[in-house]
Amino acid sequence: MCSASIEGPKSCTKAELPGAIAVVDEALRPGTEQTMLTDYPLIYRDENLSNVQILKVDDQVVSVVPFIPRPVMIEGCHFTIGIISPTATAPDHRRKGYGLRCLNRCLKLMEQAGVELSVLWTDVETFPFYEHADYQALRSQGFVYQCRNQDADLFADHGEEIVLRDPNSRDYLEEIRTMHEQEISGVVREPDEYGYLFALPEMKTLIAQRDGRPVAYLLVSEAVNKPGLIEGGGDQRGLESLFRYTLSQLPPGEEVTAYSYHCATVLGDLLQEKLADRCRPIDDNMMVRINDVPGFLARIAPWIEQTNTGRTGAFSVGLTDTGQTISFEFSADGLRIADRQLEPHTELTRQELTSVVFGPHPQRPTTISGPLAALFPFYFPIWILDRS
Repeated sequence: MCSASIEGPKSCTKAELPGAIAVVDEALRPGTEQTMLTDYPLIYRDENLSNVQILKVDDQVVSVVPFIPRPVMIEGCHFTIGIISPTATAPDHRRKGYGLRCLNRCLKLMEQAGVELSVLWTDVETFPFYEHADYQALRSQGFVYQCRNQDADLFADHGEEIVLRDPNSRDYLEEIRTMHEQEISGVVREPDEYGYLFALPEMKTLIAQRDGRPVAYLLVSEAVNKPGLIEGGGDQRGLESLFRYTLSQLPPGEEVTAYSYHCATVLGDLLQEKLADRCRPIDDNMMVRINDVPGFLARIAPWIEQTNTGRTGAFSVGLTDTGQTISFEFSADGLRIADRQLEPHTELTRQELTSVVFGPHPQRPTTISGPLAALFPFYFPIWILDRS
């Protein structure tokens, strides 16, 4: 019997893309009318295909792991994340290491491109798979509020005209972009990405107009991968009118989830004002891998220095699995991050460091304490729409 011919991991070509989409659709979209090709359009654009890693057996795509690099800006810090998008292996080819090989190839490409962090969302049951590549599950990264039809009365109608945006047009995109960027904290969207993101399947964008001028927007989604009231912005009074309208359209007894983050937004402030008793931590099972530990810590050094104003002293951390040493030296001149071993010195793994920096997941608690733990946790939001 001839052995199977294995090709890859390798970057997906345009000709191979239908085979890759078939694999992920079979695993993650069975019984729905949605497809990954249109659910995650930024991932599968021609310019990102080099980051879609596939493995083929006997000339058939059997495993797919894609990522997309995204710039992040928060509190004066800039860094790049690589978002791992929906990942799948054909049923007959699972537990052979194909998915992990594709994932490791993605990490190699991120390293070459200088992507400091990698981020993904998954189920608790699949934590062990990603832990093989040094990902670590983190604490809740936001909040959810369950809303019902009768909650419409909690939100005032401020008299704006409510308009449904045509997703096949360019209407209102510039206004939405302006409103979003007034409070941007997280992924920085390129101007041309708005046309893709606000035309995703099973979503609609409502616009509040005052005196013929758009003043707020609300994205309402029935998509299986992003259900709920997933984004809004602009004038809070206009957004409140949009909430009242949207909730009033719900059938009695039906609930819809609204999302918020650990940073101030117009949407989050409105939800907390009206539905504070409904606020719950989001159970999103975000996992992070710090690809470049010294590079990432240097990127967020301004935040570390600002949040630890007045601190003095020095210490170092050694990473047992990478052989790296990172030193933190606080003085009247500020913070210096270098690679010297100092006292006190703590040894830990990359995954343990990830838990310290971002906060541990309940399923992956950490007992690390001391001067390093006192500096963190650090937080940056990834809006639901930017997980595309």
